[in-house]
Amino acid sequence: MDLMGTILVVDDNGVNRLLLSQHVKQCGHNVVVAESGQRALAVLASQEIDMILLDVLMPELDGYELLVRLQATPRLREIPVVMVSGVDEVESVARCIEAGATDYLAKPVDPILLRSRITACLEKKRLRDQEQRKTEELERTLAQLKATQEQLLVQQKLASLGQLTAGIAHEIKNPLNFVINFARLCDPLLHELLGQVDQVGECLPESARANLRETIHLLKQNLAKINEHGKRADAIVRGMLQHSRSSSGEFQDVDLNALVSEYVHLAVNGLRASDPTLHTAISISLDERIGSVRGVPQDLSQVIMNIVSNACQAMSNKRQYAGPDYVPQLLVQTRLLEESVAIHIRDNGPGVPDELRERIFQPFFTTKPSGQGTGLGLSISYDIVVQKHRGQLELQTVPGQYAEFIVRLPRGRPAAG
Repeated sequence: MDLMGTILVVDDNGVNRLLLSQHVKQCGHNVVVAESGQRALAVLASQEIDMILLDVLMPELDGYELLVRLQATPRLREIPVVMVSGVDEVESVARCIEAGATDYLAKPVDPILLRSRITACLEKKRLRDQEQRKTEELERTLAQLKATQEQLLVQQKLASLGQLTAGIAHEIKNPLNFVINFARLCDPLLHELLGQVDQVGECLPESARANLRETIHLLKQNLAKINEHGKRADAIVRGMLQHSRSSSGEFQDVDLNALVSEYVHLAVNGLRASDPTLHTAISISLDERIGSVRGVPQDLSQVIMNIVSNACQAMSNKRQYAGPDYVPQLLVQTRLLEESVAIHIRDNGPGVPDELRERIFQPFFTTKPSGQGTGLGLSISYDIVVQKHRGQLELQTVPGQYAEFIVRLPRGRPAAG
C-alpha cells in the first residue's frame, strides 16, 4: 500500500500545476501548490511537506536556486525533491541532482512513472525519519545513562561524606557535652560564691563588693549563653548524625516546624559556605498549631533541602542580571489545614517559564547548565511527598517574579498505596 503524504507542486505555469496536482491526487496524496520559488518558501515555513515536485525554469527564483536554499536549511534539506523538466533542460537537471535533488521527471509527466517516484521518495523519507527518531532516542537514553552515572558517583561521594560527617559529629559531641555539663555545674557554684561575698561583705569596701557582684552576674550571663548555644550546637550535631544515617523508611512523629526551620537554615548556610557572596533574606512563619505529623524525617529533610537549594541557586542566577536593587528573598511558611499541613517555600527568583512547568518534576530534567545539575532533586522530592507520604507537591509561579513550591502532607500516617 502506498504511503500517504503531502506533496508540494512548484511551477510557474498554471496548466502544469493543474495537471501535476490532478496526477498527485489520483495517487491518493494531499497537494499544496506554489506558483513561484518565493511562494514555495512561504509554504515550507508554515506547514509540513513530505515531498516537492519542482520545476527547473521559473522567473526570479528558479528551481536550482530554490534547491540550494533548501539544502542550506537543516529543517528542509531532508525533504525529497524531484525536478520536473523539459527535454532541453537536461543540463540544468544535472546541476540540480549534483546540488541534492532526489530524482527528475521529464515533461509531460507520465502518471505511472510519477506514482513510482512518489512512492519511492516517501518510503525513503519514512525510513530516514524512523532512523532519525531512533538516533534521537538513543541520544536521550545515552544522556540519561550519563546523568545516572554521575548521580551514582555523587551518591557514592555523599555516602563517604556521610560517614565522615558521622565520625566528626561523634568527635565533636563528647567535648560539647563537657562544655554544656560544666557550664550547668558552674551556675550553682557562682550562686554559692555570691552568697559568700555577702557573708564577708563587711570585711570589704562597698565598691569592691559591688564589683564582685557585677563580675559574678556577668559570669552567670556568660555561662547561660554558653549553655544556650552549646545546646544549639548539640542539636545541630544530633541532626548531622541523624542525617548521615541511611533512612530506615519508618514513619514516626515529626516536629514539622522544628524540621523545617532546621533544614532551611542548613541548606542556606551550606550554599553560603560554597558561595560567600550569596546573601538571602530569610523569612520563616511557623503555624504553632501544627505540632507533630507522621513522616520519615530523613526524607522530609531531603525535600526541604532540595527545594531551598534550588530556590537559592535560582535567586543567585537572577542576581547576575537583575541589577543592584534586587534583594534575594526566601519566604518559608507552614500552615495547618483541615486534614493536612502545608509547607510553602517561595523565592523571588526568575520563576519557571510556562513551557517548562509540566516537565519540572520529570527525572533528569534540569534548567541548570550542563554539569551543574542532575535533574533528580525535584523528581526525588516528588516521589517522597507523593508516592511515599501520599501528599501533594505543586508549583505556583509567575515567570520573572517568583516560584513557590507547596508541600502538602497528611497529618496522620499515610494510607498504603
